[in-house]
Amino acid sequence: MATKDLIEQLNKMISDGRFPKQSKLPPERELSKALNVTRARLRKALALLEAAGKIWRHVGKGTFVGSPPTEQILQLSSLTQSTNPMEIMELRLVIEPRLAGFAAIRATPAMITEMYRCVEKSELAPDIRTFELWDATLHRTIAEAAHNSLLSSVMNIANAMRQAKLWGQLKESAVTPEKMKEYSSQHHDCIKAIEARDVTGAECLMTEHLETVRNDLLSVTTIGSKKDPKL
Repeated sequence: MATKDLIEQLNKMISDGRFPKQSKLPPERELSKALNVTRARLRKALALLEAAGKIWRHVGKGTFVGSPPTEQILQLSSLTQSTNPMEIMELRLVIEPRLAGFAAIRATPAMITEMYRCVEKSELAPDIRTFELWDATLHRTIAEAAHNSLLSSVMNIANAMRQAKLWGQLKESAVTPEKMKEYSSQHHDCIKAIEARDVTGAECLMTEHLETVRNDLLSVTTIGSKKDPKL
């Protein structure tokens, strides 16, 4: 089943009243069986629905219909207003290399296949917005492959903050078609290390990739620098 068809089926399940807003969807194991798709394919479709605001996920609790409760939105909004893109990159540099290392130990073959699929989709992206969607999905998949719910929760916060308007403006200024090719190449190398169960290699390659992204963002802004530490 194509991802588009799968998303249509999931949307129908949500819109026909079987699952009202804020209700919990069945576990991935049950959903994948009911829809006759792999869990990796289901996760991809759920990630796209989450990006579209149709569902939200709480690590350790499940997937829910609609938007996160107001208090969670307010908390995230407050965090977004008090931080900046460079602080987000610092957070990512602290946790994502370790997540890649854990993924090299714990990722299932299906998860690794999904990682490659995300890169392939990003390479076909017609614009930076679509590229960013697949990029975020790839990094989320690597985080999930680490099988550490607490670190995944922190990663979800960082990914949510990447939806902020300022982040999008910086990416549009910094990321050229050539840069997208460079990022895709770095993604491929990191996934190969994960597939080879090379913990040190996965960590180093993820660090190299994130440092490249950070430096590209710094090239178009002073936000987060000593000259301009806050938004």
